[in-house]
Amino acid sequence: MPTLQINDHPIAYLEFGDPQADTIILLSGWAQDNRLFKNLSPLLAEHFHVLVPDYRGHDANETVHGDFGTEELIDDIAAFIAIKAPKNPMLVSTSHGCWVNIGLCERLGLKRTILIDWLMQPHPGFIQQLEDGQDPERYRQGRDSFFNEWEATTDNVDVINHMKKEMAWFSGPMWMRACREILRAYTKYGSPLQRMERLRQQPELIHIYSQPLSAEYRKFQEDYSADHPWFRPVHIPGQTHFPTLENPAAVAKAIVAFGRG
Repeated sequence: MPTLQINDHPIAYLEFGDPQADTIILLSGWAQDNRLFKNLSPLLAEHFHVLVPDYRGHDANETVHGDFGTEELIDDIAAFIAIKAPKNPMLVSTSHGCWVNIGLCERLGLKRTILIDWLMQPHPGFIQQLEDGQDPERYRQGRDSFFNEWEATTDNVDVINHMKKEMAWFSGPMWMRACREILRAYTKYGSPLQRMERLRQQPELIHIYSQPLSAEYRKFQEDYSADHPWFRPVHIPGQTHFPTLENPAAVAKAIVAFGRG
């Protein structure tokens, strides 16, 4: 993979499509990498210049020079954008990569963004999972509780492989760091929506999601959208929290429609 040296760390990335087209940058969550987008990237490359950077410490050697957190990831990706896509790229983040996305929107003044499967209303069990995930003696228990919860809803080979092999590859320190940073964000801001509300100017955004299917969750988003016209939910069919792997065609269709809007 091509690699840039940014802030004393290797930032590996993949690149697809026409470099003269509008640029989209795909951002994973913690303890994930470009493989999360293996089904989506080729579809988007038909319409966009697509960049898929891996975060600091998420390269093949898990290169880390000291501890770091979400702010350092924002620093790195901002520098990556300055080098590879300085002309107003559009970000697409999944899961808890939303905190990096929002931080970049704030720092760079981005006008539009896309978020996939962000958790808008954390529940007590989720907080307990994050607390378990920071304990050296219990982080596997916390991690596996996520995996078991997600796996129970699907037999999709790509999704299961991503959890059991690709995500599980990351070391204990990375998982503990991830849980620490995610919990820190929810403790500080309450939710990603509340974080977005603090921005001086909210970017226009769509939230692409499959789960949960509850009528209450869908109504919450529709009601929020009615009061906050910069936010628009887009529900697509799916049984998991990994729509880029499970239903990439629907995700790509929503992104292309938003990008052309």
